[in-house]
Amino acid sequence: MKNIFKLLTLLLFVGVISCTDKKKEEEETKAAVEKIEAVESELENVTEEVTKKADELEDSLKDLDSI
Repeated sequence: MKNIFKLLTLLLFVGVISCTDKKKEEEETKAAVEKIEAVESELENVTEEVTKKADELEDSLKDLDSI
């Protein structure tokens, strides 16, 4: 009987620890996803800015070619 009680206690302890680890992993994953989304957003902004400046340069080159 004592062995069964020890086994059940051990299984409960392992179960609690494994649930805690999953919560920490979920929090870390969520933080990483938020960082990635922030980087993607910044990348989109930079891409739009570069595209806009490239179009402006292209227009300037066309104006120079027409002179």
